[in-house]
Amino acid sequence: MRLGLAIAFMLATAAQAQPPRSAIDWLSQSLKEPPNFVINPPGRTGHPLNGTITTLPLDMVSRDAAGLLPPEITGFPRNLWGDTPVSEIIPLMQAVRPEALPEIAALYRQVLLAQSDPPQNSASHGQLLLARIDLLFRMGALDAAETLILQAGIDGPEIFRRWFEISLIGQRTNAPCTALRARPTLSSDVATRVICLARSGDWNAAALTVSLAETLGEVMVKDGDLLVRFLDPEMFSGLPDAGNPDPLDPITFTLRESLALPRPDGPLPLPYLNADMDIRTPARQRILAAERLVRANTAPPTLLFAAYRGARAASSGGAWGRAEAVQALDAALVSDNDERMYNALRDALEVFFGTGLYFAFTVEYADALAHYPPGPETALLAPELRRLLLLAGRPVAVWAGLGRPDDKKTLFATQLASNTPVVEISSKETPTNHAIHAAFTDIPPTRSDLPELLKKIENGNIGEVILRALSLLASGKNGDPAEVQAGLFLLRKLGLEDAARRAAIQLLLIPRGPT
Repeated sequence: MRLGLAIAFMLATAAQAQPPRSAIDWLSQSLKEPPNFVINPPGRTGHPLNGTITTLPLDMVSRDAAGLLPPEITGFPRNLWGDTPVSEIIPLMQAVRPEALPEIAALYRQVLLAQSDPPQNSASHGQLLLARIDLLFRMGALDAAETLILQAGIDGPEIFRRWFEISLIGQRTNAPCTALRARPTLSSDVATRVICLARSGDWNAAALTVSLAETLGEVMVKDGDLLVRFLDPEMFSGLPDAGNPDPLDPITFTLRESLALPRPDGPLPLPYLNADMDIRTPARQRILAAERLVRANTAPPTLLFAAYRGARAASSGGAWGRAEAVQALDAALVSDNDERMYNALRDALEVFFGTGLYFAFTVEYADALAHYPPGPETALLAPELRRLLLLAGRPVAVWAGLGRPDDKKTLFATQLASNTPVVEISSKETPTNHAIHAAFTDIPPTRSDLPELLKKIENGNIGEVILRALSLLASGKNGDPAEVQAGLFLLRKLGLEDAARRAAIQLLLIPRGPT
């Protein structure tokens, strides 16, 4: 049976009771006057999006000025972009790989969320704002992207589409659907309208919308089939599965998830991992999603360690082994048993080393370990703990002088952490160590574009040079010491001394692992 005929048959009785209306009038009215509804997803009843959304469009200035972090927080000048045009800023933003190093991700996020004067050639529609939202989405930083959207204001289809898709992945569509009901011009997308009608409880209107859209050629057959299956999974369960599109889009992903259809082969793109962070998701699936987000320097370590602590291991090794190690270390920290603490800490350091999660482990436990009183057993782990505390930026005084001497990398990191001039290093050190040393002894990198970059700093093109420095650091981490030197050198010339030192310490002390 044809899709349109099937829906028409299903709704024939309801349709006979209604006076005839044009398709356009009916579609608009169905969004303006659906039944009243409030759907609060479990565990999110306090989310600010469940309340009234007030937006303040930026009518008199470019929307590119919108940001969450004022200059007083970032330390960036308000005129962050100087005279760098938007057409150059966006490709520079897209070139940064925040997953390469935690400090790169931290600075990058500050740039994406910074309040600043718009670039000189910025248009009122906010091209740079939309690019920043898209990049936060690509990173999987959906909460930050959504907050930036709400701060800028929902005043057109492009920004509304992004808001709706982010809300859909997070299963909190009440606010965008309410906004669409009040202003139907925010979206003409059939799937968006159908989902909002269904979420409001108006299943008949949603089904007729699909039927009319297919009849008018406004939706592809495979998309219409997926929407129909979403509206009545049992009646249309026999429809063939069109599979996952490439690239995957948020609406298709969410509809397929609701129908328990197969996911794409291979790793799921980062934004969609947020769907696995729901408390109802199986523990191992939630842990694996959190681990990937943390490895990408997108999610805070607290998110991952909460997942570890809430899991009951079903087997050993891998994610379950890390969960068991975390729970054992938590118990040992409050046991007042030095031998138990030694065993738990040794095991935890071993299972997190080289996994791409070591930095997250240091951040999670640094405060507790910086003040833990060493005993005869735990003192043997003092070198590992000094390394851990240096990486997390915490004091090492409690563990100073204990255990075997520190290795050369840790000694070098200690110099960097002390904010004092670095001393000479051995000629036998690695090329990367020599590059870091050169950057902190003010040896200029041998780059043909260095004079131009320094001139840009002098002229106030601060944001552009920050992005170029971050890209250099990300590339240098994987093999080119000269780029490490150039990236750190530029950060220091920009006045970002602390960030440069943190990045250098991370380059020295974070063990290689999967990304």
